[in-house]
Amino acid sequence: MNMKKKIFFYLPYIGLFILVLSSFLLFLKIPFMETWFYSFAWWSFILIMDGINFRLSHSSFLFKSTALFIQTALFSVSVWLVFELINVSLKNWMYLNLPENTLERWIGYFIAFATVIPALKELSDFFHYLLPQEKLSLFRIQVSPFLLNIFLGIGVVFLILTIAFPQYFFPLVWLCFIFILEPISYRKKIPSLLKQIKNNHWKIFWSWCLAGFTAGFVWEFLNFYSGTKWDYSIPYFDFARIFQMPLLGYFGFIPFALEIYAFFQLFLHFKKELKHKVFLKYLIIVLGFIFNLLVFFLIDVYSSFP
Repeated sequence: MNMKKKIFFYLPYIGLFILVLSSFLLFLKIPFMETWFYSFAWWSFILIMDGINFRLSHSSFLFKSTALFIQTALFSVSVWLVFELINVSLKNWMYLNLPENTLERWIGYFIAFATVIPALKELSDFFHYLLPQEKLSLFRIQVSPFLLNIFLGIGVVFLILTIAFPQYFFPLVWLCFIFILEPISYRKKIPSLLKQIKNNHWKIFWSWCLAGFTAGFVWEFLNFYSGTKWDYSIPYFDFARIFQMPLLGYFGFIPFALEIYAFFQLFLHFKKELKHKVFLKYLIIVLGFIFNLLVFFLIDVYSSFP
């Protein structure tokens, strides 16, 4: 076994050590760890899952390409900030006990939001390995240009309703991007859930659903014990909380994971498309960086308490 494989073989223990140490320091009420526990805990969880995936299949997301893993984490920040931008209208979640220093606070945003796609990808890979293909199929769908247009129209209407009337249509934020992005991916021959279901292949669908449900529970569990945290509230259904999240809020994590799958597949596609278009690639990176800073500022103004 070469050195790289040895490291990944023991990666679950490394992640577990970081998680236990972080939890112990949080228990001691160390101020630094009260602020940064969530990020330490989530990144250690990602290491644990990546190491487990490596042990199961002799490969893993981080093992196959560290560069792609890092790029995905960077892309994850911008993807999550799309939802933060919408939350300016929704006001469904607020951040509490944030650092007073702007630079420290924004670094915290960056590190925490970078976990979203890697965590869901690791969990989906784990469930994809465990689930049996032949027992998951439900039905086929006939995908036509008309159906794709209907889906896209539904997605756009859902997004507009979410932003224009958040008091009534707030749950649609966890659905709209499925309907918007899946038809785009299908038309561009990018891996999509529509293509999978058309062929009666449901394994990817179910693995991402389970990833979303699991990640949601772990997100809320770790957030509950963190000093710096978010508090989630939803109109009409803000009751029966499990940790910081109302019970019905947990149903949003499953479609959210499917949205993340669609975002991730588009990212992989355009990453390949832009490989030799250096100027355009770096222009997008610069614009993405500006977008991140702008939404960080909006979080400070609309979605945070000191």
